[in-house]
Amino acid sequence: MRLRKFRVRAYRCIHDSGEIKVGDLAAFVGRNESGKTTILQALTLLNKDERVSDLDMCDEMTEELKSEMILVEGHFNLIPSETKLIKEKFPHIPDILTLRIFRTNKRAQVQYDFGTVKLSDEQNKALNSWENYTEKILDFISTIPNHIRIQFDTKFFEGPPPSSKEAYVREMTEFNNNLQMLASDESQILAEWAKFYQDTEKTYDDLLVGTTEKTALENFILEHLHPRFVYFSDYKKIYGNINLDEYVKEIKRPEGLEYAEEFDKAETVKNLFYLAELDTEKLEEYKNSPPKLIKLLNAASRRLTDRLNPAWKGDPIHVDLRYNPGNVMSVVISDVHRDGTVTNTGLLSRRAEGFKWTFSFIVNFAAETQKAELKEAILLLDEPARNLHPAQQMGISDLLKNLAGSNQVLYATHSPFMIFDYTPGNLLVVELDKRRHLSRIHYDYWNADDATLIPILYGLSRGLVESIVDREIGTNSRPVIIVETMSDAMYLNAFDKFLEDPNISMNPLNVVAAFSKNSVLPLAIFYRNHGHNVFVILDNTAESKKIAEYLKANEFTDLQIIYLEHGGKQIESMEDLILAEDYLHAVNQTYEIKLRKEGYRNLAKEEVSSKNKKGIIEDIRAVWADHREDGWNEFDVEEIARYICEKIALKEADFLTDKTKDQFRSLFRLIAERIRQQQNITAQVGLTKFQKSKPK
Repeated sequence: MRLRKFRVRAYRCIHDSGEIKVGDLAAFVGRNESGKTTILQALTLLNKDERVSDLDMCDEMTEELKSEMILVEGHFNLIPSETKLIKEKFPHIPDILTLRIFRTNKRAQVQYDFGTVKLSDEQNKALNSWENYTEKILDFISTIPNHIRIQFDTKFFEGPPPSSKEAYVREMTEFNNNLQMLASDESQILAEWAKFYQDTEKTYDDLLVGTTEKTALENFILEHLHPRFVYFSDYKKIYGNINLDEYVKEIKRPEGLEYAEEFDKAETVKNLFYLAELDTEKLEEYKNSPPKLIKLLNAASRRLTDRLNPAWKGDPIHVDLRYNPGNVMSVVISDVHRDGTVTNTGLLSRRAEGFKWTFSFIVNFAAETQKAELKEAILLLDEPARNLHPAQQMGISDLLKNLAGSNQVLYATHSPFMIFDYTPGNLLVVELDKRRHLSRIHYDYWNADDATLIPILYGLSRGLVESIVDREIGTNSRPVIIVETMSDAMYLNAFDKFLEDPNISMNPLNVVAAFSKNSVLPLAIFYRNHGHNVFVILDNTAESKKIAEYLKANEFTDLQIIYLEHGGKQIESMEDLILAEDYLHAVNQTYEIKLRKEGYRNLAKEEVSSKNKKGIIEDIRAVWADHREDGWNEFDVEEIARYICEKIALKEADFLTDKTKDQFRSLFRLIAERIRQQQNITAQVGLTKFQKSKPK
């Protein structure tokens, strides 16, 4: 059974999630406290044995909750084998292909809705149900002569359905033995009873529960087909030595006690032993017989290693379980290299914290998801790759993809490396309405807030990264112009379009904005080493000149390093190519309300230039610093760049003078000339010396 859409209402911070469609492997992405965990935990209310706590009800919906209200509902598609199983038990009803399961705040049990399939609510004596079956048996017993009948114990047939086939067979066998003894001389009674007792196990398998067609079907689904939602949160780390006496004591603690949300340490060790198929009772039995003990532990170690390595990225590991005096089990890890050599053998506790966390996570996750009862389950994972290196996250992703074949997997994540499918329904965004503290789920995730989308955008850009590292693409691409800031990239792209100069044969530019100044160097080297012809535009600051020195040390030529200049003089930033009056127009428009509050109509050129700093940006920052106590905060260079570039795009940039255009035109011509000169050189020398060999 697969969940295809769901809705959550009046649960914790969620008023109404709306109807949300989900696929077989769906990721929930959202910022902290947005409600991702709440959504996953709300879905567990669809488990048949779950109970609703009043503490989980939404405080803001007290009035609505006075009436019966559906808290969570799920619409499921049945797989063909499930539909067939129902048809075998209920041959007279139409095929059940879909099912709605829901839970309300007023009824303890989950409820079912079969949609357009009509089911009878009337008593049906023809149903092969426990109730009808036991009624027939009690009718038969009532015909037995009284002196025999009063010796029978009929409580089993008067009570609820047996909890298992074993209990049913046991009770039927006991009653049969008693009847055979008491009625040994009554051949007619024995013959009649044989009709009930023959093929006992098959009789149990065919029995339903319920006296109406609807209740029988509901009870059958509840018992045999009801979906299971399994929630995973956090896990404790496994360390090098396990005290088996303490472990046995922990796993025998009384049931019903509540512990922390994260997996208990004993549960984690239990999962380790589950993967190794290691029985602690067998261990106790063999500990005084070294040959048997060694054989047992070697087999367990091999099984454990085989089950962990599929999710372990990098060189494989070997896990060795060793029994030590004092009833202590040691977990010893070795690195197994591709050439077969084994190194770094030692206790797990000697490894780095990240290694121990990764190892423990994979043990817990692999064990919990490999247990037989999780087949055809709906797994709810809260941050399954927390603290893992991206390579290990991709290992977990392989595990999730494999699980999605026999289970449905819904998980919350912040990591771009844990997003595999960008199809709506397989990627959902959770946002928090801060004013009302309510969660909202975006099915069309591209309409979510930009900050929420950051992990998704990083993931979506994987194709761009792959295009960078493909040397054929790099060799045949237009030259890459790397700039130090996002505002530099905005200006180059906007003015390239604005000038429409046929003499500048560079359109369109291939501009790449570095994340920060200290990322310019590695970004330039990375592009260069993958076949791109790279040019770097630098400000004339001390930091930028240091970047230029490093670029030259890494074999970039002077032609590839372009300093900003105007009229043969170096300038501090790209903003200095814009005439001061033009730039201040954008500043005054952007900060109009703030400036008027401070008694300014406009910032004048004279007031700004009086600061005598290096360039217009530093002058304006000095003005802003004078008003910091007035709440001016920091001057936002990018916001001004957005204003200017937006006006260019809207063809509303009349405030930009011809002198500003000419200064940008000179920059473009300088770039074009440098590219031409560099191409003449590289045509002779080539870039192959920088390129890594292509992986096979």
